[in-house]
Amino acid sequence: MARLFLRCMYRNKMFERTFCSQNASNDPPVFRPEKVLVVSKMSRYEFEKHKQPYLSEDELRRRLAARGSNYEGLMKRHKIHTRNLESVTEALRSHGVEVKVVQKHEYTPEKVNWADVIMSAGGDGTFLMAASHILTRKKPLIGVNTDPSRSEGFLCLPKEFSGKFSRALDRLLAGKFRWRWRNRIRITLEGYQVSLIDPVDLDDLELGAQDHLGPHRDYRYQSESDDERLLNPSERPLDATETTVLPIRALNEIFIGETRASRTSYYELSVDGRRWEKQKSSGLTVCTGTGSSSWSLHINQLTYQSTREILRIVNEETNSRVSIDSDVITRVMRRYNNSLMFDAREPKMTYTVRDPIINGVFSVKNPRGFAKRITVRSRCWDACLAVDGGFSFQFNDGAMASLEILPEDALRTVILD
Repeated sequence: MARLFLRCMYRNKMFERTFCSQNASNDPPVFRPEKVLVVSKMSRYEFEKHKQPYLSEDELRRRLAARGSNYEGLMKRHKIHTRNLESVTEALRSHGVEVKVVQKHEYTPEKVNWADVIMSAGGDGTFLMAASHILTRKKPLIGVNTDPSRSEGFLCLPKEFSGKFSRALDRLLAGKFRWRWRNRIRITLEGYQVSLIDPVDLDDLELGAQDHLGPHRDYRYQSESDDERLLNPSERPLDATETTVLPIRALNEIFIGETRASRTSYYELSVDGRRWEKQKSSGLTVCTGTGSSSWSLHINQLTYQSTREILRIVNEETNSRVSIDSDVITRVMRRYNNSLMFDAREPKMTYTVRDPIINGVFSVKNPRGFAKRITVRSRCWDACLAVDGGFSFQFNDGAMASLEILPEDALRTVILD
């Protein structure tokens, strides 16, 4: 599915460059869609049924019980999601809007082009998946959290509208909202036949549809029109380097590193055009303002325990008498952690070198920082470049990735007034 989608994206030339202002106030809050595509999550119940279609309901119940999972609980969550999904589609149709509902494997470029507006029905993961396929600033994405008791839904409409979407729709139709731009990361790959690298759909991996290593070892798209490019290794020119822009954008973050977590990642890093630095670590994460409150924050944030220990050491080393009561510890911790986050509209990225190796050979001058442009050259042997936890691209020795934020790649979302 990932192979088909990305091949279509390359061929349909969907890299629309719409140079409109980053200031949302310049675009009036007008919401009058005729066609809405609702991208629905796959509930855990649907996931289990998809993986084990040969099991009856009673057999599935017993299989889940053997794994310590609760069939009734899964069915309850599935029904909540389904009910809230129906509230979205019914509200839209009651206003004469044509609606189509798809899940990830049905989410194609043709359906994206068909719709005036894309809506995600699920949690933040569904929102990120839906966002990755939207390559124009003109098409809004609105998220509805269909199971607010189990999903934070940071990127979605407030939880109060989860089961009452008609109220949110009334506000949208009345223009009682603001456009909110969220910057995204554009990825340009350069190297040996990088345009032929097959992406791996990480959701398909969970479903058992793909093996992670198999697709990453296949250097080509399987299509008849690509025949002239499908050369045997012995026939490929040794200097066949190419440059290609990946047909998806990262809204949250990008991870670069070895696919096996136990392996050390080896690469070269250049930040904002500065000199290359060879690094070994557990991988590199690069995120946007949207993603700065997610994985990046959890990697870098101070805990209460760490803050308390740091303040104690400061007192000992400086002969100071700084109060280290609970209130001070909490305020220092929160102030530091808040400094790690920034607004989704800011045209910058933040990077983190995870578990950097620092010894007599390797060093990391700045294991964390902000940047306008980041370039990474892989020295790995079985590495990936993963986008928003959804798609993974092979990124092995010699391949180079340039990461940047451009105004035309921003995602249009909404904030209700």
